[in-house]
Amino acid sequence: MTKSRNIGVLSQLLLTAVISPILAVSSYPDGGDDERFKRRDPLNSFTYYHGSFDVRNKHYWAATAFTGIHGYAVAGVLLIAGVCLGLYLAFSDKRSRVSSTRCPYLDRYYLPLFLLLLLFMFLSMAASGIVIAANQSSKNRTEEMKETIDKAGEDVDRNIRTVITSLTKIQYLLLPYDQKTTHLLNVTSHRLRKGSLLIQSFVHTNSPTIDLAINISYVTHLMIASTNLFVLLLAFAPLLLHWHPGFIMVIFLFWILTTLSWVLTGFDFFLHTFAEDVCSAFSGFVQNPQNNTLSSLSPCMDPLHSDKTLIEVSSMIRNFITELNSKVADSMGSYALTSNTASLAPKSGLVCDPFAGQQINSYTPQRCSNGAIPIGEFPNVLSRFTCHDKVPLETCRITGKFIPEAAYLRVYAYSNSAQGMLDILPSLQNLTQCLYMKDTLSSIVSNQCKPFRASMYRLWAAMLALSLIMKVMVLLFLAKAFQEKGKCFALFSIHPTSSGETRQVNI
Repeated sequence: MTKSRNIGVLSQLLLTAVISPILAVSSYPDGGDDERFKRRDPLNSFTYYHGSFDVRNKHYWAATAFTGIHGYAVAGVLLIAGVCLGLYLAFSDKRSRVSSTRCPYLDRYYLPLFLLLLLFMFLSMAASGIVIAANQSSKNRTEEMKETIDKAGEDVDRNIRTVITSLTKIQYLLLPYDQKTTHLLNVTSHRLRKGSLLIQSFVHTNSPTIDLAINISYVTHLMIASTNLFVLLLAFAPLLLHWHPGFIMVIFLFWILTTLSWVLTGFDFFLHTFAEDVCSAFSGFVQNPQNNTLSSLSPCMDPLHSDKTLIEVSSMIRNFITELNSKVADSMGSYALTSNTASLAPKSGLVCDPFAGQQINSYTPQRCSNGAIPIGEFPNVLSRFTCHDKVPLETCRITGKFIPEAAYLRVYAYSNSAQGMLDILPSLQNLTQCLYMKDTLSSIVSNQCKPFRASMYRLWAAMLALSLIMKVMVLLFLAKAFQEKGKCFALFSIHPTSSGETRQVNI
């Protein structure tokens, strides 16, 4: 009665171990974030986690890691069972242990048990090889995605620093003439600098930690699978030589490896869940960068502030060019210079309007119309008509230099500032609309997410198969040890030499 009950409990445990991870995958939600993140949080009394994807939230990590509970639970049961078995073998009476552990009904199954054990040993070898291959594949995919994100972060940081440098030069040019615009550009530089520091913090602080985590996971899987292959090769010796102490040593090693394999199975399911969350967050960011869980982690500018800044700066440039063309036309008329330049000046004005035919908040670089002067080159043209303070006024009048030096310096500051802003305006628009990050993450979602998720799933599936095979194999080794206990075998034989001839061997 007791034996039947023990077999029933063992069967239920094995069935639970097989079914629980399958149920874990089949019940994985395909709906929105509310369903996806409906996970138990062990840090909050195992209530459901109500947040979203947030790598800075410990409750997200706890709830996501808890999705691998099926692996951790089976590993815990195996650990407790192994400790109990070890204590029983250590403290029970040897004679009573020998008599109580004999299994006469196993004597009829020498060949089937031997063949079954060989089958699971070869299956375990194959599963170990698959785990090694899947482990290498997942490492490569993870490193490829990380390198893509790091490269995108470096590109964004480089663009941000270029924009900040240009804005700083523009501020120095405009400081004596336009305090309001200078303050606006200073605030924009400060916000961009915060984004740059965010990227540098990720690259210099989190990147080494991520590399370490990738390498630890890779080495752990490789060591477990490789050690399992090594112990499997060693297991042929006690199996073929019928060396009973070798059986006990092999069972002990396999028990430890099986326990660790189940821990890794739970851990791999956590990684698979995390990969799904990452790709889902990337996809959501591509669709809506401003209303996404990654928004607080991205270096993109605040759209409310940045759109206002772009409109004000673009309006300043356009108003300056319009006013400049008006004053130049008046001056040329006053000094009778229109006849000399009429053939060169287009109807739209002497200075090119870069926003002609475009919306003020959507600037696209374009070529100036024939004869129009780019705003950045206008000070060079104006310098020929500038009367410097050290030159007598009469000399300036005779030579046709009618523009005061102070007015020239003001035009020089505004013209170079406007040209500088036009040069960095596309970069500012990209930062405002998060185009750098959107393009990178869109490429990841289209080209890398599917193989990345698949590699994580294959690694978990391979570890699950290896863990199940090893658990059955440990039970078969136990049965084989009980079957051969106290019997004499010839080397490389399957059946004992004599059913009546026994020897005392302690398990």
